[in-house]
Amino acid sequence: MSSRVVGGGMSHSLALRRGGGVSCWGHNFADQAPPDGVDGDFVAIAAGTWHSLALRLDGRITCWGSNGSGQAPPAGVDGDFVAIAAGHSHSLALRRDGRIACWGQNTTGQAPPGGVDGDFVAVAAGFRHSLALRRDGRIAEGADLAVGSQIMDLLL
Repeated sequence: MSSRVVGGGMSHSLALRRGGGVSCWGHNFADQAPPDGVDGDFVAIAAGTWHSLALRLDGRITCWGSNGSGQAPPAGVDGDFVAIAAGHSHSLALRRDGRIACWGQNTTGQAPPGGVDGDFVAVAAGFRHSLALRRDGRIAEGADLAVGSQIMDLLL
């Protein structure tokens, strides 16, 4: 298998193959790691605890695995996305215009319903928290994504 990107969930792994498909292995009890993989024209992958995401070339997102909190809608997510992240029971996607779309569990403010406006350039998701990097280098975390608070100023 020739891969160009890898991702790891709680007990499953993903690899983005050079041809755009996704190879999956590990525990698969929630269908988060189908042994035959997932075919498509994918450019990025993300693995949550029991769910997986793949970003298509056209900006749409394909989701599979556990959807108990709405983190992996089987119909996928339409949009003009450029990056994705998967946490425990939530998912994030960065839109081309710098806004963030969020879905799934939001018990600690990790996935604000309706998304987050801003000038973001990257997203990341942890177990029950989310991070986003602003164009100016400031980092927003968790519930502070929605209110736009500055959590850290880092020289990047």
